[in-house]
Amino acid sequence: MYYEFNEKVASDAQAASTADEGLRERISALVMHALVERRADPAAVRNVLRSALAGIDGGLAQRGVQAGDAVREAVKGMDEAVARSVYALRMALEEAWEQGREFADTDAKDAMSSIQDLEEDLLSTLKNAADDTRGWIQGELSDLAVHLKRTGTDTGIQVRDVAQRLNNRLTSAARGSGADAMAAVSMTRSRLNDVASGILRGLADALDARASRPDANPANSKDQ
Repeated sequence: MYYEFNEKVASDAQAASTADEGLRERISALVMHALVERRADPAAVRNVLRSALAGIDGGLAQRGVQAGDAVREAVKGMDEAVARSVYALRMALEEAWEQGREFADTDAKDAMSSIQDLEEDLLSTLKNAADDTRGWIQGELSDLAVHLKRTGTDTGIQVRDVAQRLNNRLTSAARGSGADAMAAVSMTRSRLNDVASGILRGLADALDARASRPDANPANSKDQ
C-alpha cells in the first residue's frame, strides 16, 4: 500500500514539474496532502520527500532544458510543506492549551522527538537524491543541500519555535501546579496528531483554493 502511495506522490510531482508556472505552490500542496494522509510521521516524511524529488527529476527531464530555477522552486515548495506540518502541530498545541488541556511530560517529549529531525531529513533527502541522479540536476541538488544547511530552512525555523514553546510550557507547569496539571492530562500525543492533521488539511485546502484563482500569485504564498 505504501509503495503505491509513494508512486502516486512521484507521479503527481512529475506532472507538476512539467509546467512552467506555479511549481512551488503545486509541489507544496501535493506534499502537504501526502503528509496529511500519512499523519506526518518521520518515516513518512522522508518517503514523501524522496518520492517527490524523484518525480520532480522526471518532470524536469521531460522539459529537456536545464531549469535550475525550477529545481529551487520545487525544493522551496517541499520545505514549505514540511514547515507547515510543524506549524500545524504548533497550532494544535496552542488550541489545546487555550482549552486548558495539558500533556504528560512523556507525551510532550514524544511530540517533540517526532519533529526535531525534520530539517535534517529534508537536507539528507536532497543530498541522497543528488547522489542518485546524474547530469545538471545533480549539481543543483547538491548546491541546494549545502546552501540550505548553511542558511537554514523554513522547517528548521518552525521546529525550533515549537521546541521553545514546548519547553516554556513544561517549565511553567513544573513551577506552577506541577503534579496537579500532569494528573489532569486530557490530550494524548495520538489526539494531538489528529488535531494537527486536521489543521494541516485545512492549510492544504486553502493553498489549493488560492492556487486555483485566476489572479493567484505564487510569490504571495509564503505566509502561513
